Amino acid sequence: MKLRLQICAVLGVFVAVNAVFVLVLLWTYGVLLPVIVGGAIVFLQHGTVPVDFVRLPVSWATALLLIVGFLAAQTYYGYRRVLAGTGGTAGDGDHAVARTVRRLAMIADIPEPDVRVVDDETASCYTVGRLTDATIVVTTGVVDRLDADELEAVLAHEIAHVANRDVTLMTIATLFLEIADRAYHAALLARRALTDPDELSGGGRVALYWFLPLVALTYVLVAPILWVFPAIADWATRALSHAREFSADAAAARITGKPMALASALVTLAETSETPATDLRTDRTSALCIVPSELVTGDDTASLPAIRRPLDAPQRRERVTSWLEGTTPPGPVASPSDTHPSVEQRVRELSDMAVELEGQP
Repeated sequence: MKLRLQICAVLGVFVAVNAVFVLVLLWTYGVLLPVIVGGAIVFLQHGTVPVDFVRLPVSWATALLLIVGFLAAQTYYGYRRVLAGTGGTAGDGDHAVARTVRRLAMIADIPEPDVRVVDDETASCYTVGRLTDATIVVTTGVVDRLDADELEAVLAHEIAHVANRDVTLMTIATLFLEIADRAYHAALLARRALTDPDELSGGGRVALYWFLPLVALTYVLVAPILWVFPAIADWATRALSHAREFSADAAAARITGKPMALASALVTLAETSETPATDLRTDRTSALCIVPSELVTGDDTASLPAIRRPLDAPQRRERVTSWLEGTTPPGPVASPSDTHPSVEQRVRELSDMAVELEGQP
């Protein structure tokens, strides 16, 4: 419940920031700049000018329509940009992974997702799609490295993401982060023209040639207002990403009843996966994976590696405990730029869940 409230709170902040962003753009280009330019002309002619900054250039109903349209456009174009190249044709569903996903979906009471098994040695697992119309992508590398209980726990984690509509949420959130960052970058065109003119794009040069006064005013008046949006969007996106991972871990532990299986799976994946660049503005799709990694695409296969028998509970607990105590090298430590909470944090949360479950009658 605490995680759900946290996710809802972050989503509320995110929607509010989107709304304020649209209103700020309307106000700056529909009120602030016209009033300053027009007011200066009137002042030079008459010596005085009435100024009314506390208004919008459109009605509130139109502004609300524009905000809704802005969010809808992010949803539509987000899938095309963030998830480009990750699609494929689902398999025939007649293998162990698909059967496990089918059973977990029934337990979670959601429509059965499609399953793709990609023939690749990289240990990667992620979910793409819209709402509950999703596809879980698993590599043969994951199947080869995990035992039966660990594989089931990882798939339950992805099922939880489908149930929580996490792919949709992260797609929209990461796209707004990019939009806010680009809007602020565009507002700095005048400064870039002075400090690094050789790096200007063709569009930037055209804007300077035809709209130099507007470019200068945008830098002086609009850029100071827009600079805050990338920072807020970055914080909200990271907070949402971290919260949804903890939520999916907890849901997977409840679905399978084996939190230590997911903990040991995370340990294995942390030890075998290379962490990509984690800036959400440049590596949007890594946020979709169970641990930060590149999304793997390739040919599907129905020929799975042999799924290993699971470890017994004492062996699994001993392995996870030794990993947490540093007997084996730990996974990547969380930093402010991570798309995920640290594996260590997630493993400790799952270990605490395991202790609680063991203490129940």
